[in-house]
Amino acid sequence: MKIPNTPKTIISQLIDPQKSAVWNGAWQRFFDIYHAPITVMVSNSFYNKGWYGTPKQVIDEVVSEVVVSLNKLFNADKYDSKKSRFRFLLKTICDRRVVDYIRKHSDISQIESIDNDDSTALYQAELELASNSKTKLAEEEMRALKYSLIMDAYLTIRDNFDARTCTAFEMIKLNNVDINDVVNELGVSAHVINNGIYRIVKKLKQILSEDERMKEFYNE
Repeated sequence: MKIPNTPKTIISQLIDPQKSAVWNGAWQRFFDIYHAPITVMVSNSFYNKGWYGTPKQVIDEVVSEVVVSLNKLFNADKYDSKKSRFRFLLKTICDRRVVDYIRKHSDISQIESIDNDDSTALYQAELELASNSKTKLAEEEMRALKYSLIMDAYLTIRDNFDARTCTAFEMIKLNNVDINDVVNELGVSAHVINNGIYRIVKKLKQILSEDERMKEFYNE
């Protein structure tokens, strides 16, 4: 198998029509990286539908269902990033899985589950909703999703930098540790640390500028 010249983000791997041997393994990484924004979207969806104080185990269950739905959709090669923005697709599926949970567990109405729809019809309905969506994500949803996208890109380039540089970047940029504390812990000058962080940030900007899922945040 030909090794790609440039690293692929997790999302890029999952929508690649030529599935690689690591495709299934990428889903665990996807879950780890994108768990936070999905959780926020699911929690907000429950709240907006009048389900206040939804238990954590319920949120976790629906988050898992969202990832399963995405897995099925990508596995069927149904997603076209040119037709629908990823954030709208993610938001749509989160809302649909929340509605599905409420329908299944409501004492008032035992309406048939959305998941009982034919798979093809289900994909088409969710993709159509996503492509036509004008819904604005809540501020905390946008913030969580942007952070996950940046982490996705960072993990694709981390191996290109030495461990000390990555540690400094993660401490300062991701965990907001004061640079003086980082200097003391790593035993190098602030100049060395800043140079290393600059190189990582420069590479990150290059990758993110080419990623449609980042462009979609700014090209309304």
